[in-house]
Amino acid sequence: MTFVPPQQLAQSRTLGADVILRGEVDLRSYPYRHLALVARPAFLASGVTQLLEAVEHLSNYGWELVSVVPVTGSFTPCAFMRRS
Repeated sequence: MTFVPPQQLAQSRTLGADVILRGEVDLRSYPYRHLALVARPAFLASGVTQLLEAVEHLSNYGWELVSVVPVTGSFTPCAFMRRS
């Protein structure tokens, strides 16, 4: 298992939903209130499922879904989250 370094996360403010679901990140030290989650699987249907599973997981830790949009130029869904 590879953990996302806190400095890298703070710079990009973006995470793959798969990283959340595999437990490869610790958001307790994340310095910002907003975060973007991006689905990374090959098929759209499984990408939406993966994204929503990550959104549900983060909702258990005080994060709220703000919006879901396709990433520009692709059909990859992206969820914008806000820490309450």
